[in-house]
Amino acid sequence: FSLRMFHRSFSLLMLQANIEAPCTLLDFPTQDRFIRELSDNRYDVIGISAIIPNVGKVKRMCELIRRHQPGAVIVVGGHIANKENIEETIDADHIVKGDGIRWLRGYLGQPVEAPVQHPESYSAFGSRIMGIPLKDGPGHTAAILIPSVGCPVGCNFCSTSALFGGKGKFVNFYETGDALFEVMCRIEKNLRVNSFFVLDENFLLHRRRALRLLDLMKTHAKSWMLNVFSSARVLRSYTIEQLVGLGIGWVWMGIEGQNSAYAKLADVNTRQLVKDLQSHGIRVLGSSIIGFSDHTPENIAGVIADAVSHATDFHQFMLYTPVPGTPLYDAHQKD
Repeated sequence: FSLRMFHRSFSLLMLQANIEAPCTLLDFPTQDRFIRELSDNRYDVIGISAIIPNVGKVKRMCELIRRHQPGAVIVVGGHIANKENIEETIDADHIVKGDGIRWLRGYLGQPVEAPVQHPESYSAFGSRIMGIPLKDGPGHTAAILIPSVGCPVGCNFCSTSALFGGKGKFVNFYETGDALFEVMCRIEKNLRVNSFFVLDENFLLHRRRALRLLDLMKTHAKSWMLNVFSSARVLRSYTIEQLVGLGIGWVWMGIEGQNSAYAKLADVNTRQLVKDLQSHGIRVLGSSIIGFSDHTPENIAGVIADAVSHATDFHQFMLYTPVPGTPLYDAHQKD
């Protein structure tokens, strides 16, 4: 019964849109396609983005680059950059953590502080549920919107927050609601969309920007729908009128689990919050963690039942995994 869809590598699209140089983007190429590109064209810089489980693929790609284009500089980024001793595993010239736009612009001698150009891309394709395909394209698929990266909340398990500096750190690509509104209007016109999937760890946390966006949407009569990620405390800091006015139609919210001590859940009745959101047409994806230190074979059924009792529209169960680079990983290493 789960929804399935494919996504582009949006970070690569962001990089391509923000450098003043000819750039070819291969999104999940086969090995044959990758070799053909290396054989047919010469490049000064070849960048690879990956998550940690794909380290074997990155190692192989670096070997192929050295064989077919020994003069190219290899730059590796993405979550794989947080893997300890990664430089001993892969043959790359540069391993980049954090904001790749600033790094790449600086490396190429281009203005680092130039405004960030937002790519125009649908959020997904090939969507299906129970084997039944859903329609793609204009009017059926949300556009991607990336206002910020990182998250200042800095939960101890969050690899995204860790990649951009951890607790208290984040990078705003668009500081103001005005700048964001301008981007959204352009995407709306060119992709013929009225919904956006907001790839921002905690979009509503940037309150001044969100409320200014709300003012502009009212002024210009924009009836957009936003799919967002948000912590429970941040959601509670807005009135339901503000959330509906912003067009929040779907929210991914961390519920985490019974007795979890995360500040983002302090003093929030998550069950009542879910009911309040749903009663105003806002769909909720609840996210719960399995594997806290107090979870045992004897109580795990109750833990799952507690999560299910929230009656969210969708529910994700994630494993309490110490991903390299996170505070949770460091704590396990010390132990």
